[in-house]
Amino acid sequence: MAWTTLTMQVTTPLFNGGHQPAPSESTEGGNSRSARNLDADAGIRVSSLRGAMRYWLRAIAGAEVGNQIHVLAALESRVFGSTTRASSVAMRVPKPPPVSRNSQPDWCKRDDARWIGYLAGQGLSKPAGRGCQLTRPFVAPGTTFDLQLRLPRDDDTAALVMAALWSLCRYGGLGARTRRGFGGLRVIAVEGHLPTPWTTERLCAAAVVSGDGLDSDEQGRPPEIAACAPALARIAALARQDVGEAAPEGWADLPTYPVFGGPDIFIAGLSARTFGDWPAVLGFAGEQYRWFRATEPAPGAPYHPPIKTREWLHTVRGNDRRFALGALGLPVNFKDGNIVQPEKTAAAAGGKAPLRRASPLWLRPVQDGDNGWRLLSFAFLGRFLPDGEAEVFLRGPQSKKLDVSVADVRELSTNWITTLSRGDSFVRAATR
Repeated sequence: MAWTTLTMQVTTPLFNGGHQPAPSESTEGGNSRSARNLDADAGIRVSSLRGAMRYWLRAIAGAEVGNQIHVLAALESRVFGSTTRASSVAMRVPKPPPVSRNSQPDWCKRDDARWIGYLAGQGLSKPAGRGCQLTRPFVAPGTTFDLQLRLPRDDDTAALVMAALWSLCRYGGLGARTRRGFGGLRVIAVEGHLPTPWTTERLCAAAVVSGDGLDSDEQGRPPEIAACAPALARIAALARQDVGEAAPEGWADLPTYPVFGGPDIFIAGLSARTFGDWPAVLGFAGEQYRWFRATEPAPGAPYHPPIKTREWLHTVRGNDRRFALGALGLPVNFKDGNIVQPEKTAAAAGGKAPLRRASPLWLRPVQDGDNGWRLLSFAFLGRFLPDGEAEVFLRGPQSKKLDVSVADVRELSTNWITTLSRGDSFVRAATR
């Protein structure tokens, strides 16, 4: 089939550094160039896009395949390929956009930029007065590039490819710190064939939400993804044939991977407050998130606001074993060599080893239908740690086992989303 060209635009700073790609990574599907002609600073790589689209395909497919992990893998293989099957879709970025090395673009100099830096984290930024300074190259917001897709002839498979891309633009992003609002993308133009039920209008609206709120069906799916349900069911049936499994009866327990579903496994909400641009959204989100995490006053602290986390005061420095903060992602590093991390149990495959758990809570700046910006927050409420295979420990000057529960994931995520959806704030009066 002919190539379909999507003009993409970066909406929030995209940090996607790493190795220089091989020719196939930037020009997959033909028209390869020699490695010496590739821009070593290319900020968008096909391999990164494909990996992100795989993630969102799994989230879409989960409601149909349940806990049949072999079926999920077979379905993913049918769409994006595997070691034994070629990908159904060829992808290429003919001219990857270059990165910027400006360590202090204008948005880093705003009064609220310190909070944007807080969300970016120490790996991407550092404080600079009231603002922040970037420590890694990035693709600047507003940058455009072409993503070319040679879609499969099978419209069902092609529809799932586009569903994964739509989900990436609505909920996710590309590169580092996507869960904290960075790496946003949107489609601004389409040239070429699109499979049913996708249209140019639907794709271009992925990063724009209605001012009236978020629409979803009884299974928690937005209308655009629900429209792909028949295609998903047919591809899932073929995947079951591939591995010889019968249709599931649904989830008997919490999902073991991120899944779009009803309110028991997926929750989302928009901030009641609107903003003029994406930096204002992330500045607001960063300040709110700091106060959300650090709930305890710390008079005399040599920084502002003078607050600390309950977990630092009562768990790391005290005798408590509860570590609810871990439900927002692990490991967590503290000063004085203290680290809280999940570890495999001795009985788990591969023996004891440190693990990582990404935050189930995502924060994304999105445009609304009134040309403003709002904060989209959502959370996947699946199983946070594998039962019987992982435990959480404090390591450092002292070592002890800690408690992080699925209930903590639900409580913290729900509190964040509902509070900001009501227009309330986590920021409290603080004095030195």
